[in-house]
Amino acid sequence: MTRTLAQPLTQTQIEAASRFWASGWESKELAQLKQAFPGRGDGIRVKAIVLNTLYGTNVIAIYKVAGLLEELLLEGSCATGPSLVEELVERIKKKTGRGHYSFVSKFGHFFVDSNLPVLDSYAEWMVAWHLGKAQSRNPKRYTRFCENLKMLIDLAGLNCDCAGLDAYLWVAGEYRSWLEDKKAIISSDLKASFERLEKDPGSESTLRDLLGPIRACASL
Repeated sequence: MTRTLAQPLTQTQIEAASRFWASGWESKELAQLKQAFPGRGDGIRVKAIVLNTLYGTNVIAIYKVAGLLEELLLEGSCATGPSLVEELVERIKKKTGRGHYSFVSKFGHFFVDSNLPVLDSYAEWMVAWHLGKAQSRNPKRYTRFCENLKMLIDLAGLNCDCAGLDAYLWVAGEYRSWLEDKKAIISSDLKASFERLEKDPGSESTLRDLLGPIRACASL
């Protein structure tokens, strides 16, 4: 049986997401951290603490988790690819009792391997929206997410890197959340952009291209 997307996604949207992200949405602090600590094993605790603060990943015992992350990455026995995130999450969970997928995947993406996708609730929500029933049944959350991303890329016929797709999923997820509830707690900067787009579509051309069919669905 030929599988198709439940909701469309185009190359134009992904390219717009890359332009949108490049227009200043990555925090300057992260860029400065990567410049100050360019190596995978450099400044791990500092990177972890700053990331948790900037991106609100809600790791309460962040100093403890940062130290454990440093220990695990420096011991040199960690896996690579999606298995790295699964391993770090599992080993941290043994100490904290919580599965910090958002924090670990963001740390991995920004400071270890940029090909590791960022997993958060918005990204999972959007991927599920596009794929519908055509989703992986892998029991491992991050691995399942990566398999679903690959499926989305293949079914949509996309030519993109991880960063472009991540940017699209984040912005589109926040937009759909905002559409459903204008009082939803989302990025204040994105909310301002959404409001400008609603009042004057011509004022946010890149954002309009990024959202594409999502806005058309919202107007039905």
